[in-house]
Amino acid sequence: MTQKILAKSSGRARVEPGETVVAKIGMFSSLDATFYVEVFREKKLKVFDPKRVIFCFDHFFQPEWFPQVASKEHPKIRAFAREQGIPPENIYDLGRNGISHQIPVEDGWAMPGTITAGTDTQFATAGAANTLAIPLLGTTGAALLTGEMWIVVPEVVRVDLTGTLAKGVLGKDVGYRLLHDLSDIVNGRVIEFAGEGIQSLPLDVRMGICNCAVQMGALSMIFPFDDTLMDHLDQCARFPYEPVAADPDASYFAAYGYDLSTMDCLIAGPGEIDHIRPARELSGLPISAAYIGSCSSGRFEDLALAAEVLKGRKVHPRVRLAITPISAATMRKAEDAGLIKIFADAGAMVTQPGCGSCYSANLGPIKLGDGERCISSSVETVKGRMGSAEAEILLGNAALVAASAVAGEITHPNSLLMKTEIAGGAA
Repeated sequence: MTQKILAKSSGRARVEPGETVVAKIGMFSSLDATFYVEVFREKKLKVFDPKRVIFCFDHFFQPEWFPQVASKEHPKIRAFAREQGIPPENIYDLGRNGISHQIPVEDGWAMPGTITAGTDTQFATAGAANTLAIPLLGTTGAALLTGEMWIVVPEVVRVDLTGTLAKGVLGKDVGYRLLHDLSDIVNGRVIEFAGEGIQSLPLDVRMGICNCAVQMGALSMIFPFDDTLMDHLDQCARFPYEPVAADPDASYFAAYGYDLSTMDCLIAGPGEIDHIRPARELSGLPISAAYIGSCSSGRFEDLALAAEVLKGRKVHPRVRLAITPISAATMRKAEDAGLIKIFADAGAMVTQPGCGSCYSANLGPIKLGDGERCISSSVETVKGRMGSAEAEILLGNAALVAASAVAGEITHPNSLLMKTEIAGGAA
């Protein structure tokens, strides 16, 4: 899939790993930190295609470290869009906002068979849409100007998935299992998924898996096109598209197989993201705070499972729980499904969509003090990420976070989910 996309995007019949190509990008997604705008204005430059550029306000809605950023950055982006002829609907502002690698998939910008480029390190998340999702980082301005990027064709690792995930296990757990097993192998390479197990994975769960690419050092991850993705794009695709599939005899750097039914809840951290253990090994470890959200979580599948755990229960009085939906559209969907009320009734705080407490410069409600321990579904275990550098951050999936918030200690969600099912059946 990767080589086919790069060949088509660079106008070549085929490409091989190690070759350098200049490839056209299908769309450009930026978060709300736009250092390149000043250069474009100074040199009177124009973006490659105003209709294929979007801005997603996610990091600086409520900045704590630099309050002046919100008052300058967002107006600057709005003005830049007007100057460049970028349509107003391409600006995902208050009420439509969301994380910059969620919106391209959620709102039909990331097209199968293309390169989708973004300015966030976690941008591989969009690979769930059968697109080669590339974090631009240092080449942002050049790509926005030309609509092209140079890239060394990467080697590819194939991961075949069979079976079905157990209740309470989510994409984050699959990603952590791959991080634990393959991080020394996939560095700088792309992971391509295959196998009948994919059919059981909702799009949200696939995005949760792809979100882990940067943590394991992979350039990106990509899922094949199937009915699940087609049904989604039938409702929202912005452009015509041609899906891409790997040839049956495609050559890979390495190939591995996983049975999804053997996956369980995992925990990463504290400190190092690759410090990964089964959640059951930490059962009973007290916590002070719990957080559900960020680009690795906060999707509807995450929120729905967390709501199953929290329904009819209360957050432990020793614990504060905050929940941040990944986008405004996800928040509305959760509200329509009654999830927001469940969270509020349980004693959780639901916040403005976006990065939330994961990003320490935001004015999020979770600010850890010295000696506190937080279980979070966000992306980083780095000390000081959520407050004091003397606090601990453990990472797990949304259901695990919800169960731990209720118990006041690390708790596998299985027991609470089973009780919910029994109660529901009796009713």
